[in-house]
Formats: sequence, C-alpha cells, structure tokens
Amino acid sequence: MRRVLSRARTATRGAAVTGAVAAVTLLATALTVAPVAADDNAPAPSARRTTVVTASAPFVALPMEDYADYQPQTRCIRKPRAGIRLLADFLVARGGGYGPISRSCAGSSTSEHKESRAFDWMLDASKKEDRLIAKAFLDEVLAPDDTGQPHALARRMGIMYVLWNDRSWASYRGFEPVPYLSSGCRTKKRCSKTLRHRDHVHVSLTRKAANGKLSWYLAQQTD
Repeated sequence: MRRVLSRARTATRGAAVTGAVAAVTLLATALTVAPVAADDNAPAPSARRTTVVTASAPFVALPMEDYADYQPQTRCIRKPRAGIRLLADFLVARGGGYGPISRSCAGSSTSEHKESRAFDWMLDASKKEDRLIAKAFLDEVLAPDDTGQPHALARRMGIMYVLWNDRSWASYRGFEPVPYLSSGCRTKKRCSKTLRHRDHVHVSLTRKAANGKLSWYLAQQTD
C-alpha cells in the first residue's frame, strides 16, 4: 500500500494541488449530489434535511468514527502533520486558496492553529462563487452516507467544528448550524471580516485526524 498523501505546500502551490487531486477523485466517485438550492447563502442543511448522500464503499473495512468531542489546544506544535496537510490540499483543489495551518504560540489565547490542526481555507463570503464552493463542501461532509450514518464524512474526517460567514457547525453539537460571534467582538457590525470568518472557512480537526489516523485519511491509500 502506498499513501496518496500530498507532500503539501512544499516547492510550489501547483505541486500541492496535484497531490490533492487524487483525494478529490476518490471522493467524487463516492458521491451522489442533488442540485444546489437556489439560495446559496442559506445555512447548510443538517443530515435530516439534505438530499446529498455519500458512499460508504471506500470505507468498507474502516468503522465509522463517533462524533468528535472538543479537544482544546494544550501545547505548541509548529509542524503540520499528514492529515491536516491532506485536508488543506483537498479543500483548495475545490477552489479558494491556502490560509495558515500553524500559528505563533505566543500569548494566552487557545487555538488549534497553535497545534497545527486547524486550516483557514481562503474563500470570500461576499462572492457568490465562493459561497457556493463552501456550501457544496458543507453539504457533502454533513450528509448521511448510503447506510444511513449521519454526517458521515465530517465524522470520518475528524472535524471538530467549522466556522464560516457568521455561523458555526460543531461536532459536539451534532453539526447543527448556529450563529457565531467571535469573543473578540462586541457586535457583528463592529467585527472584522476575518473574525466573522467571512474571508475564510476555518476547519478544526481532532488530534488523530490531524495526524491522518482516521478512516477518511486511511482510505486515501491505494495498491
């Protein structure tokens, strides 16, 4: 078995995207996607309401993971591991651009970026094309699979939570979308685009996911 894991973000952006194409191809063959709703800025539907279904076939020998608990950052890790690099490549191959994975460990604030297990996917919520890209991703990872397992890909990817366009989807809340306001903002009106996550999608992973030890990452292996 050899891993089809990208060596992401090495010499050029093109090399990283090339590594992601294999992951995108594997997932694309596993999806049956209904037409996107006309309201592209609406919150992504939950697994109960979505008409998107993902395939369980790529994971036939890999058990479904439970919903991830919140794992706050407790130490400083500046080198991204295989799982978070693969997820970053997979997302950017869909559109948008690379934002940071790692962040300085200075200061007292808690952030999964300080453990190199969060990725900022650069999309602009003011642009319809970018909203559609983000919505398609959320629809897919929050959809049930063909065996009825809810939020199948999000669980297999070890997603703890996603922040985008003033909303949050958290595994420990069953991925129901809720309004989000950064603790650094008193009101949405006075909050920056970045703190409102309107200029990027923030995706935080569990430690096992960031290390590539969950089923979605293991399924990227091939003979």
